[in-house]
Amino acid sequence: MRSLPPLNPLLAFEVAARHRNFTKAARELNVTQGAVSHQIAALEDYFGTRLFERRSGGIDLTPSAAIYADALHAAFEDMRRATTDYATASSRMTLTIMGYPLLLSRWLTPRLPDFSRRCPSIDVRLVSISGASLVDFGERDIDIGVRYGRGRWRGLSSHLLFADALVPVCTRELAERLSLQTPGDLAGKMLLQTHARARDWPDWFELAGVDDPAALEHLRSFEDLGLVLRFAIEGSGIAILQEAYVEDDLREGRLVIPCGPVLRREIGYHLIYPTRSAKVAKVREFCDWLCAPRAETGA
Repeated sequence: MRSLPPLNPLLAFEVAARHRNFTKAARELNVTQGAVSHQIAALEDYFGTRLFERRSGGIDLTPSAAIYADALHAAFEDMRRATTDYATASSRMTLTIMGYPLLLSRWLTPRLPDFSRRCPSIDVRLVSISGASLVDFGERDIDIGVRYGRGRWRGLSSHLLFADALVPVCTRELAERLSLQTPGDLAGKMLLQTHARARDWPDWFELAGVDDPAALEHLRSFEDLGLVLRFAIEGSGIAILQEAYVEDDLREGRLVIPCGPVLRREIGYHLIYPTRSAKVAKVREFCDWLCAPRAETGA
């Protein structure tokens, strides 16, 4: 099998054949016209035949060279396209974020299209925390995490995303059927929460001034906060949830807040990352974007 000719003569021939002009080929290749002529001559020596015919108006390809030039043009176009695709792909970065499932799906995901528009070279990968686990930055190359607390953890930088603002929510049909109008009306009803947030309903009733021993008689706790939300939307009970998680449901009428108050605490959800990662470009860009004023992020 005949080996391939040297690449430089092949490239010079492909460009010269496309332009039908050595001067234009030299300009595209950023070399002299003499260099192009030298490369073409080297390729003609390789094949032992002429590739171009000199005419009064310039040069033209021989019939067999024209067929060869078409094949080379397609091959070089494939190479150029593959090179562009590789350069684009290799310049992209993946940012892996680990957090609570409902926060990722209900709060963060709707905001991500804006980040993609602002930082198109960064792909965001979301990983859910299972159960009451904490973010492990040694696991699955996690770059950024979300953690609930007061924001002071050794070795971690943190930025508050939002503090507790908990509200009771249920379907409008359930609120009307049970005549839920005041905090006392919720006492003794089917109440929904998670095991991990066992103080939410007791603290809410205390804030509301409801002192009823039977207030939590029908309290149901679940492992998954997503189940609490789903059961509330299905009309199975009254859930206590972060207001930030149910904004769309309230706006679109799937849920209502039957009565106040809003339970606010000086504790909340924080964006966290190892302090040593503060200068990592993808981490810095994401934190700068997410922690910017909401009017700027479009959130």
